[in-house]
Amino acid sequence: MRLALTLTILLTVCFPARVSADDRGQFARWSKIELSFAGPDSQGRGEPNPFSVQFDVQFISPGGVQFQVPGFYDGDGQRGLNGDVWKVRFSADELGAWEFKTNSDNRILDEITGRFVVTKTPDTAHGFWKWGRLDSVGTAENRIRYLKFRDGPYFLKAGCDDPENFLGRYEHYNTLAKRKAAVDYLAQRGINSCYIMTHNIGGDDKDVWPWLGRTQQKAMSNGAGDPRFDVAKLDEWRELFEHMQTRGVVPYLVLEDDSAWKDYDHDRYYREIIARFGYLPALMFNCGEEHNENYRLRQALQFMSQLQQIDPYDHPRGIHNINRPNVDYVDASQIDFTSIQTGSPGSRSGLSAAMEHNQIALDWISLCQKRGRRVLVANFDEGRPEHDRRAWWGAYVGGGVWEAHVLPEYDRPMSAWETIWNELGGARAFMETLPFAQMHPQNNLVTEGQAVCLARIGEAYACYLPVGGRIQVQLAAGADYDVAWWNPGNDFHGSLTTKSTCRGGTQWFEAPTSGDWALRIVKRN
Repeated sequence: MRLALTLTILLTVCFPARVSADDRGQFARWSKIELSFAGPDSQGRGEPNPFSVQFDVQFISPGGVQFQVPGFYDGDGQRGLNGDVWKVRFSADELGAWEFKTNSDNRILDEITGRFVVTKTPDTAHGFWKWGRLDSVGTAENRIRYLKFRDGPYFLKAGCDDPENFLGRYEHYNTLAKRKAAVDYLAQRGINSCYIMTHNIGGDDKDVWPWLGRTQQKAMSNGAGDPRFDVAKLDEWRELFEHMQTRGVVPYLVLEDDSAWKDYDHDRYYREIIARFGYLPALMFNCGEEHNENYRLRQALQFMSQLQQIDPYDHPRGIHNINRPNVDYVDASQIDFTSIQTGSPGSRSGLSAAMEHNQIALDWISLCQKRGRRVLVANFDEGRPEHDRRAWWGAYVGGGVWEAHVLPEYDRPMSAWETIWNELGGARAFMETLPFAQMHPQNNLVTEGQAVCLARIGEAYACYLPVGGRIQVQLAAGADYDVAWWNPGNDFHGSLTTKSTCRGGTQWFEAPTSGDWALRIVKRN
């Protein structure tokens, strides 16, 4: 009896009962919910390795939906490597009282419970914090091929592809302040996505990685086997990505460079990325640039399945570079968008090369529909000719989206490519005057002349005339239409011009001047 009592006392001292659930306060819908927990006092480079502690948090919504979210070791919580701070970051999509419970292989961090309340999104929320999570919403039935913000509009990507090592050593982008300034510059011009490499050890520029170590060799030793991460660097990335949310620019994270080191622990890498950045409402993932240099498609698809299983938010995913319609890619449910390149840098020029992007988009859309699958976002990441606006106009009016790949040298300010950012933002502005998510490629409606067409028949038509001139368009009869022209040289703040009206049926339209033009025809109210 006395022995049993002694054992009970010892167990109570060594393994104290969990305190009652603590109240963590209130958070706005979609905002960052960051919870900190005191764990074992640790050394980031010491043993045992604190990054190896298994730590997850289960969040339960008022409606009973459960989210299993990976947590992470954060040193002292202030970018210092040594400490006792573990964190979890979460973004809630439901109003009301939430509960959470930790799960860890370390007893100090295990079975901690708590609650918090989620309130409505404030009117002062900016950018994506107001619109909520960027989701893949397309199905075989609805035929939608664009991403959509949960509480906001459809997303028409007009992205910046370079420099891909935006987080690296280039003089014009090598500090947080310079990177924020570059994001601000792009946002002002209507650019709403930025292609960002998070690992290029052994790749092109060899200057970006999340693991501890100032050299590639040190980072490789910390990325394989028993990984350790650079908490200060990753928190600086977090600050940049949060700034991008506010400015309306999606971080498009490319998880591996072409021909880069591939022997890292993929699962732990993906967990760290999701744990630290998954709460961001607008985020896109790409398995890796030119995946074929390191993996077969089957392997790359498996990696995206791993990421899908870790990511409780189901952020959109793709793989670069499946450039022509591919049945295995279309049938893979873990994939949401294409990541297409057309040719090698500086290798293509001329009208036919530019306008080929229209047909490529049509071919992908057609294969998805033939397979009875959701329609992938027809996304071009490295379209060529790089600086020819006819290429992205062909893609947009083919139902696709564009990420502008520009020509080097890349260690220059964003203003070095100002014409491209302005004209790409202008194409986005034109498309957003239309119900583009309900429109489909209808080149057959142009019965005379040279143009491509996207239409919601009887409601809205967008035509792009790559060489201007006259075209004949078959409009639905029985309605009147407003007609207006857009100069593709316009920037994001440009406006429609040469406005008129017309009746339905077969109609002729002539561009206001020589050169390429875009035509908008919408049903009159």
